[in-house]
Amino acid sequence: MKPSSWKKSGTADSMGLRMLLSGMALLSAALIGFGIYTAARMTARRISADYYFPFLKAARSVENTIADQTLLTQSKFTLARALRSLMAENSMLAAEQIVVSDLKKENAELRSLLKLSSRSSFRPVFAEVLTRNPMSWQEEFTIDKGSLDGIEPGNLAVASVFSEKANAPAIAVVGKVKSVSRHSAEISTILSQDFQLSVSLPATKSSGILEGMRHFSEQHATLKFLPLNAAPAPDQLVCTNSFSGNNPPGIPVGQIVAVETTSRTLPHNRLYLETEVRPFVSPAMVRFIAVFAREKK
Repeated sequence: MKPSSWKKSGTADSMGLRMLLSGMALLSAALIGFGIYTAARMTARRISADYYFPFLKAARSVENTIADQTLLTQSKFTLARALRSLMAENSMLAAEQIVVSDLKKENAELRSLLKLSSRSSFRPVFAEVLTRNPMSWQEEFTIDKGSLDGIEPGNLAVASVFSEKANAPAIAVVGKVKSVSRHSAEISTILSQDFQLSVSLPATKSSGILEGMRHFSEQHATLKFLPLNAAPAPDQLVCTNSFSGNNPPGIPVGQIVAVETTSRTLPHNRLYLETEVRPFVSPAMVRFIAVFAREKK
């Protein structure tokens, strides 16, 4: 290669290097300028906030003083009337909030029940609670479906479960049909003394009879006639079985209660065991139910 070519190549490399250095210098200058601008802006904001604070504070103080003086100039009757108006408005808002909360709960309850499908030749009949007796609020209630809808005495009634526990079922037993008319039916809940249901403990594959027995302190039912080797344990699941023929098996009922110091967990006459069951559903809170009626052939 000729010396003149070397000079041209060296000149080109030198120009490229100078352009690269110039670009880096411009980028650095831009970053430094942006940093200075940001810092200056934050400093100016703090200074302006400190500068205007006394004026803003004074204006707010004047507003509060004028408002206080205005209240003092009003008569006590005017203030009392304004207070009553505010209390009425607050009561209205609280009532609306309760209505919205109830509607949300009803919506969740209905959605849970509508997911039910036929089980073991039983179909769900959806119903709403019509009336309750105040003297037996948790023991029985009347629904708006009856014999015309296929409901018969002994049919199982289930309701939605509202629980914060992760393993809680979506629906559980709430009671059984006690009597039926053409358009309505009376339900004996799981806490009623008229309630009896054949149930099983899936963990031990043992069975017994669940009887309603409402306690004033706790809402428990009594599980009787368990075999001596059943060994009921706290929180053990209790489900329906098909022995009675009036209900589909495998529907959750409740859980064994941790009872350690009572004789209910001891052999009764050394023939069988008794224990207590905590239902998944609180009958007092039920508004909508599903009754498993036998499908017509």
